[in-house]
Amino acid sequence: MPKSKEITQVQAWIKLLNTLETTPRLIGVLTSPRSLTKCFMAKLQKNDLMSFTHTSHLDIQLLAETIAASACDTLICDRKNYPLLQPILLLQRQPMTIILNQECWSPDWCWQYPQHHFLCQQDLM
Repeated sequence: MPKSKEITQVQAWIKLLNTLETTPRLIGVLTSPRSLTKCFMAKLQKNDLMSFTHTSHLDIQLLAETIAASACDTLICDRKNYPLLQPILLLQRQPMTIILNQECWSPDWCWQYPQHHFLCQQDLM
């Protein structure tokens, strides 16, 4: 993805996050490539939104347990990181906002997690 398109996409998601009823407490960024992750992290920080990202060497179960035990209430995830997302959603009892940044519409599997609120590109319009 060209750098200018990455920045535009990130800005659109952050604008949407800032319009939610409740401000996110902690945002997890599970995206690839690294340049997109860095762009998200920088823009979130600039907008005073607390966030974290993962390292590629982290155990999936440990990541899922850590996020479930934390104050994380929002995740930004792309298709490449869906294998990380599934265990997190299974462990997380509190409702979360999940941004599927590469999806035009919510995939069918989202209905398996009714306690969570899924957002996709159609929500940016």
